[in-house]
Amino acid sequence: MSTVLLLSTADTDLLAARASDAAYRIGNPTRVDVREELPGLVEGADLAVVRLLGGKRAWEDGLAALKAAGIPTVLLGGESVPDAELMAESSVPAGVVAEALRYLVEGGPDNLTQLARFLSDTVLL
Repeated sequence: MSTVLLLSTADTDLLAARASDAAYRIGNPTRVDVREELPGLVEGADLAVVRLLGGKRAWEDGLAALKAAGIPTVLLGGESVPDAELMAESSVPAGVVAEALRYLVEGGPDNLTQLARFLSDTVLL
């Protein structure tokens, strides 16, 4: 299975990913040093999912670093409603981003397992 980097300001996302059957690397972007830690998290990841409270401005340096890394990226707001600005910055189709948000809003380890499978099947194949 693919390795998904999940960076979320929602600890429930991170806990569910850890408990899932998928290969996640996890971190809270507010606690990840962009210069020191982010490159190690990105290395070997097949794609990144970022869920931010506060929108794009909450982690501009990190988003720029992910974009420069060149891996497919799903950018989401931290609320249950879509953040159009972040979604537009994603490197995958809007429908994939919207579906990823649905999995995260529903939450839980099973949905995070299914999210990783969905992204692997739709983005990486």
